[in-house]
Order: sequence, then structure tokens, then C-alpha cells
Amino acid sequence: MSSLLGVSKELIWSKFRPINLTLLINIILVGIIIGITKFDSIFFRSFPQGLMIISATVFFILGIVILVNLNEKVLSSNRYRLIPISESQLYFSNLLTSGLIYFYFCLIESVIFLGSLYYYMRNDVFYHTVIDDNIQFELLLKDITLIFLAVVLIWTGSTLVHLLMNYINDFLQIKSQKLLYVIFNLLIIAAALAIIFWTLTEMSKVGMYRYTDVPNNIFPIVCLVDVIGILISIFGGLYLLENQAETDR
Repeated sequence: MSSLLGVSKELIWSKFRPINLTLLINIILVGIIIGITKFDSIFFRSFPQGLMIISATVFFILGIVILVNLNEKVLSSNRYRLIPISESQLYFSNLLTSGLIYFYFCLIESVIFLGSLYYYMRNDVFYHTVIDDNIQFELLLKDITLIFLAVVLIWTGSTLVHLLMNYINDFLQIKSQKLLYVIFNLLIIAAALAIIFWTLTEMSKVGMYRYTDVPNNIFPIVCLVDVIGILISIFGGLYLLENQAETDR
């Protein structure tokens, strides 16, 4: 138990540093955008809110990508694999710490985003994001649930792909590790973009009941698909992890 807690704490701190660096870069970027809008730049002065939205979106996705790479480094490193804990404990500890770190990241990122919008919109930002008479708390919870499931699916799916590629590499003895690394990242980027696009599309469909009285079952169907994908990724990843003969490093 002490070994598991020690690993969890070390994983949190190892992921905490790059995430904080990412947040710092975002703050600097927001400061640069605000500084640029003070000059006579028609483009930047006309669309500052749009730039802030684009910036926040990019960094939310970047946070997922960074944690994906950190997750794979943990599972392929002897530093953690040789600690006297089971493979399943390492797997779930890795997943849980990533979830906690990403929650922290989203919280701070949201503060940065709302703060940057407040600079341009003042109190209107709260009217549009919080005090909207049409907003429905149920819809907000559904959106958060779909986003959460999508993020977990990306993490567990990327881990499954990573372990599967390691298994294939051990079997075929592929010499070019750089090629595998490139293929892995391309697959993860493509899969992540597909999941994000699909999730956003389904979220828009779920929100249609704000404008129509037609009930739909899209939300439970999307949740079911995500959960099935997560379970397949977890069980497949655990199987490959426990049967992996050796790590890359």
C-alpha cells in the first residue's frame, strides 16, 4: 500500500510540472494577445474574444496530448515497472493521477479563459457564460459527462494502442523505434481528433432539446458507446501490460 501511495504521489508531481509549464505558456500567450490588441492592428482588435476562445481550445487539447505522452512514458519505464506493485495498480494509478491533474489543469485554464474574456467583455462575460436565462443545468451536466468520457476514452485508447505497438515490436523486432513513435503519435492524434469531433457533434445534438420539444436518446447512447470503448481499452491494456515481456527502457 505504501508503495502504491508513493508511486501515485510521484506520478502526480511528475505530471504536475509539465502541466504547470503549459499553463504558464498560456498565460504568457494571453498577455501577448492583450498587448497586441492595444496596437493599431485591425484584425486583433476586431476579434480578441475569438482569439481567446481559439487559444483556450488549443490548450485544452494540448493538455490531453501532454498527459497521453506522460502516461505512455510511465508504462514503458522500468522506473515504475520495477516497483513492487501489480501491473493493474500501476495502470489505474497512472490513469487516476492523470484525471486529477487534468481536472486541475481545466480549472486553472477556465480561470485564465474567463479572465481574458472579462478583460474585453467585463460583466457581459458572466451573462453569456453563467447567467443565461436559457441555460439548463441538466444540459451542462450532460456536456461535462460527455467531455469526461471522451477524455478517458482518449487516454485509455492511446494506452491500448501504445501497448499493442510494443507487443508487435517485441514480436517482429522492429529496429526503427522512431518510426514506431511517429506512427503512434499519428494514430493518437487522428483518433483524438475523431473522438473530439464526434463528441462535439453529439453534444450539439443533445442540446437540440433546448430549441425543440422532441425528446431523444442520444445522450445515453453516446455514454454507452464511450463506456464500452473505455472498458475494451482498459481490459485490453491490462492484458497486454501484464503479458509484456520487457519494456522499451
